Order: sequence, then structure tokens, then C-alpha cells
Amino acid sequence: MKKLIVLVLSLAMVLSFTATVYAEPNATWEAVKGTAAVDGVKDDAYKNAPEIKMEAVSDTVDGREVDDTKASFWVLYDAEAIYFFVEVQDSALDDTNGNVWEKDSIELRIDNKDNLVQAFAVDETYTGSVASEVKVLKTDKGYNVEFKVPYATAEGSTMKFTMQVNCAKDGGRNHTLHTNPDLKDAWQNNAVFENLLFASAASPKTGVVSYGLVYGAGAALCALGVISLKGKRKSN
Repeated sequence: MKKLIVLVLSLAMVLSFTATVYAEPNATWEAVKGTAAVDGVKDDAYKNAPEIKMEAVSDTVDGREVDDTKASFWVLYDAEAIYFFVEVQDSALDDTNGNVWEKDSIELRIDNKDNLVQAFAVDETYTGSVASEVKVLKTDKGYNVEFKVPYATAEGSTMKFTMQVNCAKDGGRNHTLHTNPDLKDAWQNNAVFENLLFASAASPKTGVVSYGLVYGAGAALCALGVISLKGKRKSN
């Protein structure tokens, strides 16, 4: 009996820590007040902003293995601009494919699919006029990208945006990373865009579903059910 309880509870813990976490469609994320120097180094001001993890894997390619690339970003704003800081962990950067979307890179879209700036990891360059300043900086873990986007912000208002990481290896893109799987279509569909709220200070994340918690709770309930059944059988 004790072995059974330990086994089921262990399963619950494994599921709760390994399951993917991603946002609901059209989620709302928060930017907090602050100004940053656009140099590819995360300023202390970003510590006040919530970490937005990009754990939804999309655009997988048959025959190509999904690698272990991880990415998160943080957002600040002041009266004149929005600052995005993206941190990517990628052990092998690749830009050998001629297609820009098949290079290790970040795509940021503001308001609609056509307002795009793309920053490339290997040569630390960028294309697009959405951002007034962009800095790409390779690190010992991968690369950082920092964007400054001129924008007339107002506390309490929102804007539409999307962020995408292109993950490349061996001459082609293996997959992309987003906050939710719907964003794989952001290049052609404005309806999947997410919302950025200009907040006064960070509050708990909105629009986030933790499947680790769902699975873990489900496993724990299963454990209770098994224990209950065992108890009933013994009493009979």
C-alpha cells in the first residue's frame, strides 16, 4: 500500500515539473514603467517586469529534432518608447540558410503583421524600421536582443504585439518558440496577436495556463482515488 502511494505521488511530482506552460490565445502581458540603455545587457529596471517565457514549440519540421533552445523576455515602457529585452539560451547558433526565417533570430511585430523587426544572432544585425534602436549580443549561453520601439504609451492602455524565436540548426529552422502555439500564424494573421498592457507595476501574470499544475493535480486525485478504493476493499 505504501509503495503504491509513493509511486503515484512521485508521478504527480514529475508531471507537475516537466509539463509545458504556455499562454491562452490573445493573452495579455504586462510592461512596467522604466527606461533602459539599449546595449544587449539586462538593466536592473527589467527586474521589476514579469518574465514572459516562450515555451510553446511550433513550426516543427519532419526529420529535424527539436533542440533545447529556451527563451524569455521582459518589457518596460516610458512616455516615448517600449523596451523589449529577449534572452535566448541556444548552444549552437546557425545562419547558413539563405531564408531569413531559417536563421537563429528574433521576430518582433507591433500592432500588425507588417510592422516587423527581425534581429539575427550570428552576425548581430537586424532588419526593419519598427524599432529605433536594436542591439544583438552573443553570450556564453546563446544571445540577447534588446529593442527600443517608439510608441505613444499611456498607463492602463494596451497594444497588440507578437514575439517569435526562430531556432535553427544544421542549415535550417527546426522550430519556433512563442508564448502560445497560435502565434505561429502571426506572420499572416493579425487575429492571433497578444496584448501588452502598460501597467504601473507588475502584478500576477494573466492569460497563462500551467499544464504542469493541471496534470499534477490530476495525478494527485488519481492517487486519492486509488487509496480510497483500496480502503473500501479492505473494509469489505
